[in-house]
Amino acid sequence: MDPAGSRLEVALREARERAKEILTALEHQGHPQTNQSSSVYLGLVAIQKRLSAGPARVPDPSVARDLEQLISLCDGKLGPVKPLLEAAARLARAAR
Repeated sequence: MDPAGSRLEVALREARERAKEILTALEHQGHPQTNQSSSVYLGLVAIQKRLSAGPARVPDPSVARDLEQLISLCDGKLGPVKPLLEAAARLARAAR
């Protein structure tokens, strides 16, 4: 994988880990943003699986679009994940 793709993998892993931390905390609190947080986390898992299964693991244009959708969910308690996803989206666009 090219350097931009490797950086994308790292960025996605960091975003997924942070999203999981937030999801776990929200679940324990019974917070109303739990479902939204779960959507972000599961979306990241799906993107990572898709990238690892693809030929040469080069992101297709849908990766950046999918990340943009996840970014739109990052308000409130999910705010700390937003800059991580924005960085990943930039890397996804650069890796194409």
